[in-house]
Amino acid sequence: MPTSHRLFVSSDRWTRLRNLPEHPVLTAAREQVASEAESFAADHTLTVDETGHNYHLVRARHAQTRVVTLLVQYGITGERRYRNAALDYVRDMAGWEYWSWIKWREGLSDPDAIFDLSYGENSATLALVYDWLAKELNEEERALLLDTARQRALRPYLARNGTLGEEMWYFRHPSSNWNTVCNGGAGMLALALGELAPESARVLELVEQGIRPYFESLGEDGAWPEGIGYWGYGHRYGYMYLLSHERATGRPHPLLERPGSRNTLRFPFLFSPNGVSAGFGDSNHFFWLPFIYAAAERFQMPDILTEMDRRALSAPTPRRGNWPLDAEVLLLHPGETPATECPWPTLSVQKGVQWGYLADSWPRPALYASVRGGSTDAPHTQQDLTSLNVVVGEELLVENIREDGYLATTFSDRRGELYEMSAASKNVMLVNGVGLPYPGSVPAQEIRGEGWEGILLDATETALVGSPVHLYGRAVLMLQGQALLVLDRVALDHAALGEVRFHTRTNVHLYGSSARLGGESATLHLAFSGNVPCVLKRGLGMPTDPTREPETVLRWMTAGKHTELVLTTLLTPNTTGRLRLNARKRMLRAAGPGFDVTVRYAEDTLELS
Repeated sequence: MPTSHRLFVSSDRWTRLRNLPEHPVLTAAREQVASEAESFAADHTLTVDETGHNYHLVRARHAQTRVVTLLVQYGITGERRYRNAALDYVRDMAGWEYWSWIKWREGLSDPDAIFDLSYGENSATLALVYDWLAKELNEEERALLLDTARQRALRPYLARNGTLGEEMWYFRHPSSNWNTVCNGGAGMLALALGELAPESARVLELVEQGIRPYFESLGEDGAWPEGIGYWGYGHRYGYMYLLSHERATGRPHPLLERPGSRNTLRFPFLFSPNGVSAGFGDSNHFFWLPFIYAAAERFQMPDILTEMDRRALSAPTPRRGNWPLDAEVLLLHPGETPATECPWPTLSVQKGVQWGYLADSWPRPALYASVRGGSTDAPHTQQDLTSLNVVVGEELLVENIREDGYLATTFSDRRGELYEMSAASKNVMLVNGVGLPYPGSVPAQEIRGEGWEGILLDATETALVGSPVHLYGRAVLMLQGQALLVLDRVALDHAALGEVRFHTRTNVHLYGSSARLGGESATLHLAFSGNVPCVLKRGLGMPTDPTREPETVLRWMTAGKHTELVLTTLLTPNTTGRLRLNARKRMLRAAGPGFDVTVRYAEDTLELS
């Protein structure tokens, strides 16, 4: 007898669909699933932009969203029309000539020609369908699933990854989402089918080899170099596979026993305060993903469960067709969650990637900054070393500009020439008109003093600006939990121009050497100073996409060339400047290896050396 529920959704959770617990997160998700399932059953036409980047992958994702949503609604209602509609999508998938956008562009339709992201996602979709319906499939349906799985997924996986030394580039990659999406999708399908597919045993053997470097690369804090968006993508498939492996075998998976595999669940939350994405690199979007409920339950992490509920209730799942989020919530939400606060530090440098953040408090910081150290020699990075994002309440008021839609040049040798990839679009210091080389590396460290704490970035070894550089550093400090101070210093042999940039989509007002950024519910006051004459200029960004409005660029620039540059910015939220820089000419005194800064706070004066 075929076995159901070998994967990460237990039979108990499936049965629970008929009598869901009373919980506001589940109530909202159930209403959305009912609405979407009705629409998906009525018309199973998948419409995608065929001029878009990797549209075959987009189609695969839409198909997964519809299939999973329909099957969950079938589990809730028992109405076979939802089940039958889901299988109609599987028939469509089986008939697609191309699963891969890469091979479609080459005109090569041989299923064995590649095993890419589309294959991985389609494999996971087939795995879930079989896992949930195995005991009730008729002969035609079972043959449809088995034949499609073997011919379009398992055999191509073995063809591309089954020969030692000839595996696809992602197979053992330690820091690419392709690893877990492709390996994890194939592994889920092999687990679901088991002995019914002769290929399953070998596929699982290879999957275990492939994903190991991915999870072993996670440092103890679990930080991820591709950023928070691709963390969600890669980890979703990675955890679905590992949790499925544990259920299918009845044994803990050794990769889930590693500290980094547990602690990584905090990483995307630390770089999306109040649900505002403030990470770095491509796809800087993070929204709560239901697999995190399952992983947090497995690891017994009440702070993550609490934060998931908090975000689910304050910001419902995005209705962008990305994933079957609401359906997964009904399957994976624990039913009740503890009321606990987040014991997260207000200052941290994630050792695994050297990204840092400063927050006045958790779980709802009123003032927050993320800071980019580490290496850009990784997938999906941009020329953003030493940059920062600033969040006030629930608004991103200072942001690195990123590319929203991928182009054919995005992953080509000319990637760095795109405005959104370059240092020109980041909140960094430019010297002689250029940022730090790409790729490059900058170490970050936590620093503290009386009344302040912060992150120090030393880019001296990386900087190339046309002159020998003796010092190139940035410090980002939180002052008494009430303001941010950004200190930039460069010392070099030959006189150079310096400029600090801040990008914003808010309403901007300039007042001499200060500026006010006005968002919908928050404001940010920026006061600038320097050790040499400087000017504040307003500029506009240069978005590649003509439908995107350019951002405002604040440019704090030296009025001439100098060999010693010290530029400072005080960022104070929701005020006209109660904390402010002492603007006297001698406020910044550079001497030897250090310099002094004076910040006035009410009747007090904060001296930093």
